[in-house]
Amino acid sequence: MKTGYVIPTSEKVAYGVGDLAINIAFGSISFYMLWFIVNIGGISPAWAGIIFLVARVWDAFFDYVVGRLSDNTKHPLGRSRPYIIYGAIPLGLSFIAIWYAPPFEEIGRFFYFLVTYLIFNTVLAIVAIPYGSLMAQMTQNYDERTELSTYRVGLSFVGTLIAAAGIVLMTDVMFKSYSKADAFGYVGIIFGIIIMLLLILTGIVSKERVNGERTNYEGFFTTIHSFLKLKEFRNTYGLFLFNNVGVGIIMALFIFFLSDVLKVEGDATLFMAIPLVSAIVCAPFWNQMSNRYGKRLAYIIGSIFLSLVMLLVLLLPEKNVLYTTIVCILAGIGISACQIIPMSIIPDIIDIDEHKNGIRREGALNGILQLMQKVATGLSIAGVSLIIEFYGYVKADETAGAAQAIVQPETALTAIRILLAVAPAVCFVISILCAWKLNVSKDRFNNIIRELESRKKNGIEL
Repeated sequence: MKTGYVIPTSEKVAYGVGDLAINIAFGSISFYMLWFIVNIGGISPAWAGIIFLVARVWDAFFDYVVGRLSDNTKHPLGRSRPYIIYGAIPLGLSFIAIWYAPPFEEIGRFFYFLVTYLIFNTVLAIVAIPYGSLMAQMTQNYDERTELSTYRVGLSFVGTLIAAAGIVLMTDVMFKSYSKADAFGYVGIIFGIIIMLLLILTGIVSKERVNGERTNYEGFFTTIHSFLKLKEFRNTYGLFLFNNVGVGIIMALFIFFLSDVLKVEGDATLFMAIPLVSAIVCAPFWNQMSNRYGKRLAYIIGSIFLSLVMLLVLLLPEKNVLYTTIVCILAGIGISACQIIPMSIIPDIIDIDEHKNGIRREGALNGILQLMQKVATGLSIAGVSLIIEFYGYVKADETAGAAQAIVQPETALTAIRILLAVAPAVCFVISILCAWKLNVSKDRFNNIIRELESRKKNGIEL
């Protein structure tokens, strides 16, 4: 183990496995749920967008509640681990329920998907917010956090890869003899069980080592105001928000782009997998870049690269395997940076908050970040859904397999191509501007940690 590091490799892997599970769930939803409820569930894109918007807004506010509960939890297992362990089974079951297409009229199907998605998001918050807080509770070593983030995000890419490529592989190969609706249902059951088991493993093996001052916890608006007074929080929030909105738009539209615009549905498994494999391979590279040049500069380089790659989507020809493969590989390189580095910055902001405000609030900070981010991503995905419907995207009828028979109008195809290329690039540029103003250098962080340790040793409170 490196000098100053406190977490054994086995524990880092077990911690990262939690995000593998979360991203099997989140990746499945992000890549396929919009397509599933439109083309299998028979819901119009506009109504589907409303489902995402309502669920995300509810989830956003519930995230903060969970963060507060986590910060004030007193349990033998710690503040975060009980939520991960006890929330694993409900999360798996609610995930399974999403992938059932009930034989109702459209309004009945709309409310079924809305309710099941609300339940899923609620349970996901109960697990994911404490999980997001856990890194800051495991170590206060600046470089070890980047390494821990690399394990987390590297395994999260594996989870997203399993979701992105695995769903297509299983529905088109393993369950090929079944209807699309039944195939998705069986995949939901398999993934749901995997999610439960992996999260239980994470909760059991991970350890909480860092404690901080827990008194003087203020109300919701006072807490938000105290966070917003921190320049570092404002810049991190902008970076985190626009980075995640950009990635969310890519995930929501990618399957539409492959199947409808590029018309490579038979090769969808390959193209869903390529960016994620590329991201996994490049994860150690971005870890080294961050350690050598700092988190801010590494993120800016990765985001500029990804923005330029997304603009290549405007030029991709139909059914061209070589060009599509190249763009997918390049996109994966940029996505790797945009996922790893922001995750390693958030724990540093928690320490800066404790340094300036005299209270440690991992759960509240993660909850507020998720609150604002999910409202924004809910609005963006709803907006994307409304735009493609406005430009004529045709939903499936109620018969199984109808999605494959529909020829989409050129206006809808052009809208999907432009949205996928331009909207994420704009988001990444805004996130770069926020990163440029962010001061999270290693020297500054180490000085903060030394002062926090001195305060605790001498019993000093702000």
